[in-house]
Amino acid sequence: MTRKLWVCLCCLLCLSACTVKETDKKVPQVLQEYKKHVNAAHAQIIPNPIQTDVFSPYANSSEEYYQAMDYVITHGAKTNGEESVTQKEALQDVEDVFFTLKALYGKYPIYGDARFQEAKQMVDKQIKKYAKIKKAALGEVLRKQLSFIEDVHFQIDFEPLHKSYTMYCEQGVHYQKKAYVKKEDGYYDQSNQKRIVRIHKDADHAAYLKPVLHKDGNTSYQLFYQSRKNITHLSMRYADGSERMVAMEKVEKMKRREDILAERTVQGIPYLHITKMIYPRASDTYAQYAEIFLARATKFSQKPLAILDLRGNPGGNAMLSYAWSHSYAKQRLNGYGTRMLRLPLHERKFKQLMDEETDQSLASLLKDANYQKYDNSLYIEEPYVEKKLIKNKSMLLVLQDETSASASEMLMDELHTMENVIFIGMPSAGAISGSAMSSFYLDKSGLQIMFGNLYGDFPEAYASEYQGIAPDIWIQGKDVLNYVKELLK
Repeated sequence: MTRKLWVCLCCLLCLSACTVKETDKKVPQVLQEYKKHVNAAHAQIIPNPIQTDVFSPYANSSEEYYQAMDYVITHGAKTNGEESVTQKEALQDVEDVFFTLKALYGKYPIYGDARFQEAKQMVDKQIKKYAKIKKAALGEVLRKQLSFIEDVHFQIDFEPLHKSYTMYCEQGVHYQKKAYVKKEDGYYDQSNQKRIVRIHKDADHAAYLKPVLHKDGNTSYQLFYQSRKNITHLSMRYADGSERMVAMEKVEKMKRREDILAERTVQGIPYLHITKMIYPRASDTYAQYAEIFLARATKFSQKPLAILDLRGNPGGNAMLSYAWSHSYAKQRLNGYGTRMLRLPLHERKFKQLMDEETDQSLASLLKDANYQKYDNSLYIEEPYVEKKLIKNKSMLLVLQDETSASASEMLMDELHTMENVIFIGMPSAGAISGSAMSSFYLDKSGLQIMFGNLYGDFPEAYASEYQGIAPDIWIQGKDVLNYVKELLK
């Protein structure tokens, strides 16, 4: 206990000692001009229509819901299980998986019962080939047949269903270099002054050439490409018929930080970096960090300019995201995503399951978020649909990277609906359409299963699973802070 108190004291002293005197500096002219472009782009985001019709057939009876919940709660503790299980045991585990999915999984109605039943039949067919099956093999069969699911949070034996994407950039090109420019008739390669007609056999140049704002107020473009495959070159064809093979390399990420919260100034501008979303509770060792984080939201809203760094933040508790955006905006915010919760919150028995001491209690979720009851088993947080962004007298720079995920992306989504918020860095992780509310172990094999009862629906051009939310200014993670410093000089 003494050591914990000493560590906490040291952390607080570090936060205090590292804080340089802030100044209410005016927003640099280059950002004043660029915010007009960003505001216009964010205001054009149009949410998808709410898909309540696909959820209606899956309004569970209380008995089905509680049977599935009882299974999840009863099997919440890790068990060793067996390295191999009999065919009968494996089939029972599979039955349990698909029963709990139908009753609880937020995206089940999106894919539909027919698709899940087809997958179950294929899994059963594979299992029936063997008298016994190894736990690892059972996990692989389930993972393969459920691969139609796009959900970063969905895990089988602690592994996601799909590999994440890797971001590539042009080899040796620094953000200070104006590699490509856009003119009235298209994009030009500054290395040879030629007009580009195709990149990687694709005429959609905007999918590859991403904007970089320069200190002189001009915008150039750099080459980026997301892929699950190893990429060494991309082809670039020009209007004169010639072609160049562009050498590509992996984007360099920011070095991982161990501290949860770092607070200082950058060129006299208040800067806050949080690497984990933890909601404050009296019993929580980390409550101090959350409290500081929330306090800075109000402070940032009163400053001409502030910097919120979400790089390296994999998410955590959605309550902290809601609370921060609400404190900053001085009102509750809805993002451009529609969020749907499949659970019978109105029932007395269910309320007994809402434990305020858990990391992410459902009671707190309803209190802090904007969820409204749609039917007996569906609660909906509607998206922001206004044509104009929410007024914001301040300016906020939000730094993001490939590891900014889940609750971090929820905060980013809400902040997109406000004026004068500019996002800088790399596309976020893309853990946006699901959640991790339920983690349990199958009764016979001990195989771990994780999924959530939340479904988030986003406009695909704005945000997508595994590919994330794109920034307004594209800068490699390792260079972001240096880039911001140069803009603010």
